Amino acid sequence: MSFLKHSGINALGFACLAPLALAAIALGACSGGSANDDLPLLRATLTIKTVSQGGVCDSVPVRLSPKELIGTPNKYANNKMMVAEVSMTGPTDENGAPMCNGTGETLPMAPGKWEFSAPLASGSATCVRDIEANGDLSIVLIDGVEGCSGAPAEAAPAEAEAPAEAPAEPAAPATG
Repeated sequence: MSFLKHSGINALGFACLAPLALAAIALGACSGGSANDDLPLLRATLTIKTVSQGGVCDSVPVRLSPKELIGTPNKYANNKMMVAEVSMTGPTDENGAPMCNGTGETLPMAPGKWEFSAPLASGSATCVRDIEANGDLSIVLIDGVEGCSGAPAEAAPAEAEAPAEAPAEPAAPATG
């Protein structure tokens, strides 16, 4: 009698699982792939350097907001505002300042112009960057430095290539 009891349970279990197995096979056959699957997944690398607040290095939330989407995104790419948490380490002593450092990666992003914003010790750091397959996907936000490149404004490539201007001649004193 116990044999019938167990074989009935096995038959019932198979009867319940069979439709699930068939559904999984059918779903697998339908997920053939498309030309969109060949598009790259664009992920930006976020690098943060900020002054420690009271010797503590908390994670930094970086807000990513699309400004203008351009081109065709991979079907898995995000096209809405999102937040990426960057885990920080430290503090380390850098030229007498206690600095926190962290690196993280965004979720897949649709191509286009994106704004990156993070609350750092000296205030909010914000910049806009073109996100594209062959572009610069490295976003560096440093406390006290404007932009995404991490380079001080006076060392920006466009300004570095400009010719230096001659100093202005002092004006003749006015006689009166």
